[in-house]
Amino acid sequence: MQKVEHMTKEELVKYGTLIGEAFVLEGDGIATTAPKEDIVKAFEIMTEYFYKSGVLYTTSDDHEGFLAYWRKNTKVKIKPMLHMIFRMLREMSFKGVMAVAGSSGELYAKLYKKEKDYVAVSMVVVLREFQGKGYMKKVLRHPFAEADQAGIPCVLDTDTKLKREKYIKCGMRNTGEKKLKSGQYLYTMEYRGKYQTGYQYCNAD
Repeated sequence: MQKVEHMTKEELVKYGTLIGEAFVLEGDGIATTAPKEDIVKAFEIMTEYFYKSGVLYTTSDDHEGFLAYWRKNTKVKIKPMLHMIFRMLREMSFKGVMAVAGSSGELYAKLYKKEKDYVAVSMVVVLREFQGKGYMKKVLRHPFAEADQAGIPCVLDTDTKLKREKYIKCGMRNTGEKKLKSGQYLYTMEYRGKYQTGYQYCNAD
């Protein structure tokens, strides 16, 4: 994995759109709660936010997959955050904005608030033409390795049972779930690697 740097505005739009299309293709979860064009636009905007925040990574110069992650105590960059919110309000429908807002709560942050530190993964995506070729595991190796090195968990939230099962196959465990107002679910996943011990499942309805 390598940090995404020196992308042009046009490239960010291109790959952000491809990321959004990959999520819409799943046809399940939060992607079904708003018009397709809004979901694609939301991910294009969020990709720009991750890039400007310095937390966007890709598999190679061919950009087969993308990852966005940070540590628990990473400070949010206010300017990129405000720009993201402004763009969503300006470029998306009201329904689309509400769908994104309704799914933006970080369940893992509540379940792991007592942890001194953790690696938090916000986005994992493999572009459509590269899916089914093992890139998801390659993408996840990067945050897993950082978590192993620091002796801390790597956590994320996902929104479908299919993705939950994929994360389990990649070495994660489902440690919590919450039903959203939309009727969709968030599933919290955890990786602890060689530091794995017992865990407690939490239903956060």
